[in-house]
Amino acid sequence: DNGVRDAAEPFEKGALVTTGTRMTEKTTDERGSVLIGGLTPFKAVAVGLDATSLSDPNLAPKKALQVVVPRPGVPAEVEIGLVGSGEIEGAIVKSGGLGFEGLKLELLDSNGKVVATTTTDYDGYFLFERVAYGDYRVRVAAESAAAAKILPDLQLSATVSEDKSVARLGSVSVTALPRIASN
Repeated sequence: DNGVRDAAEPFEKGALVTTGTRMTEKTTDERGSVLIGGLTPFKAVAVGLDATSLSDPNLAPKKALQVVVPRPGVPAEVEIGLVGSGEIEGAIVKSGGLGFEGLKLELLDSNGKVVATTTTDYDGYFLFERVAYGDYRVRVAAESAAAAKILPDLQLSATVSEDKSVARLGSVSVTALPRIASN
């Protein structure tokens, strides 16, 4: 779970690699490799994995994407480390206990970087899937918070680990924006 393939760890066979908005036609072989052609030289492209093609649903890429600049005749080797993952779930509720539908939520890693987004369902329920093991915070995206007239900071944190792969946050109340008196 360090995001780097250690000697004792197996290669991932049968994974689909993404390049930009395209997915490879071939899957990775028994050595976890696939050759990708047809990329535009000297033009940066994001390389990642289709997580749904992984053999274990509890695996996730440590880094969602890596940027590569292809050069003619020079193969670029990209290692995509896989780590254990889990889920973070809960429900955002208004005062009175009703679910808060349609809020865009952001999942932030321990460095404060947004690593995933989701939107609350009709009953306020939310789910972040395939979350790599680690410590996270959940907040309301700025545009959703402004539209709903609530504070974006939910004071909500979660840890996903091998021992606790599902973090259930329960019902979470939002805080209305403070009102400023006017004449």
